Amino acid sequence: MAGQVLGWTGHGVALVLAAACALVPLALGRAAGTPLLAGGPLLVVTLALVAGALAAGGRLWRATAAGLLVPVLAVALVRPVGELRPGLLLLAAGLVVAALAGAVRALPAPVRTGPLVGALAVAAALGQVAIVLTGLVGAATASAGFPAWQGGRDVPVPSWGWQLPVALLLTAGAVALLTPRAVRPLTAVSAAGLVALAAPAVTATPWPLVLVVDLATAAALLLAAVARRRGGQLVVPVAASAGAVLLGHALLVGCAAPAGAVAVLAVTAVLGAALATLGRRGQGAQPVVGGVALAVALLAVPAGVGVALFGLGAPAWWQLRGATTAVVVPVVAVLAVRRLWTDLSGYASTGLALALAGVGLGPLVAPGGEPVALYAAVGVLLALAAGAGSRPAVALRAVGAALAVLALLAVAPVVLTVLVDLPVQPWSGVPAAGEASAATARAGLVLLLLGAAAGAYAATDRRVAWWLAALPFGAVALPVLATAAGAPWPVGPAVAFGVGLAALLVAALTGARPAVLVPLGAVLAVPGFGGLLATRAGTLAALGALVVAGAVTGAAGRAAAVRIAGWPGAVAAATGFAVTASLAAGLPLRTAAFAALAVAAVTLHAAPLLRVARPAGSRWALEAAAQAVALLALLLTGGSLRYAAAVCVLWGVAVAVRVPRRNESPAGRRVLAGVAAGSELVGGWLLLAAGGVVVLEAYTLPAAALALGAGLLALRRRSGLTSWPALGPGLAAAFLPSLVSVLVSGEPQPWRRLALGAAALAVVLGGAARRWQAPVVLGAATLVPLALHELARGWDLLPRWIFLGLGGLLLIGLAATYERRRRDLVRLRDAVARLG
Repeated sequence: MAGQVLGWTGHGVALVLAAACALVPLALGRAAGTPLLAGGPLLVVTLALVAGALAAGGRLWRATAAGLLVPVLAVALVRPVGELRPGLLLLAAGLVVAALAGAVRALPAPVRTGPLVGALAVAAALGQVAIVLTGLVGAATASAGFPAWQGGRDVPVPSWGWQLPVALLLTAGAVALLTPRAVRPLTAVSAAGLVALAAPAVTATPWPLVLVVDLATAAALLLAAVARRRGGQLVVPVAASAGAVLLGHALLVGCAAPAGAVAVLAVTAVLGAALATLGRRGQGAQPVVGGVALAVALLAVPAGVGVALFGLGAPAWWQLRGATTAVVVPVVAVLAVRRLWTDLSGYASTGLALALAGVGLGPLVAPGGEPVALYAAVGVLLALAAGAGSRPAVALRAVGAALAVLALLAVAPVVLTVLVDLPVQPWSGVPAAGEASAATARAGLVLLLLGAAAGAYAATDRRVAWWLAALPFGAVALPVLATAAGAPWPVGPAVAFGVGLAALLVAALTGARPAVLVPLGAVLAVPGFGGLLATRAGTLAALGALVVAGAVTGAAGRAAAVRIAGWPGAVAAATGFAVTASLAAGLPLRTAAFAALAVAAVTLHAAPLLRVARPAGSRWALEAAAQAVALLALLLTGGSLRYAAAVCVLWGVAVAVRVPRRNESPAGRRVLAGVAAGSELVGGWLLLAAGGVVVLEAYTLPAAALALGAGLLALRRRSGLTSWPALGPGLAAAFLPSLVSVLVSGEPQPWRRLALGAAALAVVLGGAARRWQAPVVLGAATLVPLALHELARGWDLLPRWIFLGLGGLLLIGLAATYERRRRDLVRLRDAVARLG
């Protein structure tokens, strides 16, 4: 055993050394002085390896050795050709591969496995080289057509070019001999496509002939892929892919001249229809091939028309229009496919979607200055038309949405310019009418088309009302079209304001899509209102429309919050109308305050009428709005005390008239009475200030009387109420300012001191009689400082001994009756504490 291991190890080492030595003449291309024997040494080494394997090796070792013999033999046969005739190397390699394949095929089945693998490896190596060379040839012929439409250029033919198709065919034949029968169709279609691409390498070939070869071979491969009902799982996609590659190559070659490209696109369209007809009835991948072919055919129609017009010398804008018109054919085809070939409708819709995308984006890349927005809008309409009254396919919906966005982005600058230019300086006079603009008219037309498309799509989808979907586009289009037509003032602002106000009313009355209608209405109504401010009449008309809209919203709004907001809006607009009307009549602003006050009075007395129809917060919103408008009227008097006093007095009267109204709640009456009294009080103060009255009590006593009156009324109605919250504020307002004036002022003020003391004494007596604590305490708190003040004033008027004597007598009396006085103080404190 050790001897056998040692012997075979030596055999292997010897073979490795021999192979290394044999590679030297193979690399040099010469052995024994002749190129014919360059591969001989390596072949001898390989034969020795095979002999050893046959002598002592197993089955796998024998197959491996036999498999190595085939590539070595191929190298030994091809290497002398590379030295002696290098220009024929590709042909020689193909012949060797074919001969070896035939020889391996002739071997008995038991010994064929190893040589078969080796022969396939040799064929694969040559096939890869041939495919790379074919790709280079195809790229050269395709690039010859560029720059496009220049008639093409000559492609130099390589010296080995005529061998390439032969080598491809020999390699394909070898693979066919070595592989099972099921693989042979796959080999055949692959070889056909490669040979068609390699054919121009044989000789100098004009590009039209290359085009014909490509189209003929592509048509044959594609028709063969779908002609047989059972084409095989791999043969059909490989044949279809090869045909598609040839069609693409033909299109690139055809770019040498418009006629060539048109021919390729025409053949593609016809061939696509034929493939769709045959493929949809097949199995496996055949329907997919037919569907893709149909999509490509639909895409080829508008492209072919555009290229044909270019070839005829038509302007760029005619080319775009022609291609757009030609998209009608795919639309009709999609409608027919949806009805007859429902299984291919998805492919047809995808092809149409790509065609529409090309049409919509065409003006962006093609010269001619065509409006991209209009083309995009037409694309949206065509995508919708392909639905035939129902929802279009997903691809068409996606492309339609993208084109709609593109159209909106394209017209947005024009629309924004129109809206921004609407507002003018208030009462600056009628502005001059603008000139008609084609760009503005085009933007309006695009918006109308998009509105029609949106309405039609909503009608098919039925999730949104068609008019609601079309409203935003149509609403914006109307002022744009009015501006584009050069309409005189106030057509443009009035249309914008009216449409915007209508959108807001629709949102308020129906509650439909407020997230869309409210911003839309605001965007249109605000610039339109600004444009109507040019004249007094326009301003009043706009404000009147706002009053009506606010009233309608408050009366018929769908949501409670909308109704609550509608009434104050109407009041605000009515106030603006009243003030503006006064100013327009030439009246000063302080006079316009009375017009605003009239609005406040009407609002205040109209608020109770809403209690039956709208029991929510509308009434309170109106009453708050009335008070706010009255305050505004006061501010509008502009510092004129008499006008302000008149406003306060009139408002107090208006509120007082409301107090005795039937069905008024007690709390509401109290609030209204307080507002009326406060307004009258402020009015009185203002009149006093206007008359130059400086007597302090003229201002404090009315307020104190008002507070005391309210407190007395509260004491009568609320049994648990004490005198402090009811009478304390009024008494403090009556006594405190006068007391401070007496104590601080350096003037004698005898009558004020006398009146204050008498009033304080009367309050103390009255409070004690009514058993009210607040009058007793506050009156005493006023009398004590006042008495001390009087005592201090008389200090210098009488001799000092009189005060000392009176003080001594007082102390003696207190000391003699201390206990009784103490008990009296305690009883007085308890009595005061028991007062209410």
